[in-house]
Amino acid sequence: GSSSTYHGSPSNRKERPASSVTVAEYKWGVDDFNQKYDFIFGSDLAYRDYLHDPLISSLLQLSHQHTICLIGVTMSDTRPVFFDKLTEAGFLYQRLADHYLEGHFRGGTFGIFVIMRR
Repeated sequence: GSSSTYHGSPSNRKERPASSVTVAEYKWGVDDFNQKYDFIFGSDLAYRDYLHDPLISSLLQLSHQHTICLIGVTMSDTRPVFFDKLTEAGFLYQRLADHYLEGHFRGGTFGIFVIMRR
């Protein structure tokens, strides 16, 4: 995978320490990261049943207790068993309300789920 890092500190709040953002591409079954991330983003990852276990394994590998995962899912091709497996693996999930989405995504089968460890 590839990654990039941004280091900076807010100019208007000097009392805050410098922050760092690392963005990394992750390829399932290829990359093996030893690092944990605060945020994980993905979309169209769970549309086939055989993808559920590798996805959940990756989330377990890359997340810590306070990681927030935002995963875009089309409900017409992601079966409920995916969410059952998330729960069994120790995750909580909640679909974001449609008003947080762009207009053309509202009211349809696409949703963004917030996934976190229990």
